[in-house]
Amino acid sequence: MKLLTEQEYNDAFRMIDNLIAENFEEDINKQQEFLEVAKAIQEYEKTMYPLPKLTSAMRIKSA
Repeated sequence: MKLLTEQEYNDAFRMIDNLIAENFEEDINKQQEFLEVAKAIQEYEKTMYPLPKLTSAMRIKSA
C-alpha cells in the first residue's frame, strides 16, 4: 500500500481508527491490515513532512 495524496493519507487514518474500534488485536488479518496501513502512513509522512537534519551544533545547543 502506498499513499499518494493527502486524501489517501486522511483515509488511512480513518482506516486505523476503524480497526482500533473493531479491536484489531483479536484478529490476525486485521492486525496485518493495521500494520500495513500504519507503515504506509509512516512512509507518506517521511516523504511529505520530512524532519530537518540536525547539525552537531544544533544537537549540542538543545542538550
